[in-house]
Amino acid sequence: MKMTKNRQQVYDTLVKSHTPLTAYEISKMLDEMSLTTVYRALDYLYEEGQVKYFVLNDFKYYYVSVEHKHFFQCENCKKLFVLDECLIEDYERYIEAHLGFKVSEHFIFFTGLCKECQELSQFSQKEVGV
Repeated sequence: MKMTKNRQQVYDTLVKSHTPLTAYEISKMLDEMSLTTVYRALDYLYEEGQVKYFVLNDFKYYYVSVEHKHFFQCENCKKLFVLDECLIEDYERYIEAHLGFKVSEHFIFFTGLCKECQELSQFSQKEVGV
């Protein structure tokens, strides 16, 4: 199969996005393209190894596979943040050397409170005298 115009548009949308996107979010950005067409394009791009996805709260979030990324989601505001720096290579080497596994890739997803929500929480606590 070849890279059609629709597939290229979906891929370009993911390349331009700093955060992973759902099929629905992509379809809203490409308002001339139906959600079904977006899903078909994503299926093709996934099968070709050009995109990856992870499932969060029953939604698939897609991102370009050539970029190695980790993620953080704020438990309060639900914003998804991309963590570009990876410090896990030493642990991969440990796993391979001590456990005999061959690591092909890893995926890390953190949750907690983002900086803004921490500041809002501290501000709210000061207002009520906590």
